[in-house]
Amino acid sequence: MENKNEQLRYELAAERVKKIRKFYTGMLVFAIVFGFVYGIRFYKHGFPQNLGEMHVSWIFIIWGLILAIKGVKLFFFNSDWEKDMINKEIKKQNNGNY
Repeated sequence: MENKNEQLRYELAAERVKKIRKFYTGMLVFAIVFGFVYGIRFYKHGFPQNLGEMHVSWIFIIWGLILAIKGVKLFFFNSDWEKDMINKEIKKQNNGNY
C-alpha cells in the first residue's frame, strides 16, 4: 500500500515538473520572439522619444496575459488546492449535501 502511495506521489511530482518546464519554455520562447521582433523594429526605426510613441502588438499583449494566467494557475493554484477541492466534493457527496 505504501509503495502505491509513493508511486502516486512520484507521478504527481513528475507531472508538476513537466508543467513547470513547459511554462518556463513558453516564457523563454515569448522573450526570444518579443526581443527579435522589437529588436528589428528598434533597429529600423530607432528608439521612441517618449513612451507614448511605443506601440506593442496585441498579439504580444494576449500572449503575455495567457502566460501570466498559466503562471498563476501553476504556482498559486497547485495540485494541493485541487486535491483539497476534490476531497471536499467527495465529502459532500457522501454526506448527501451535494
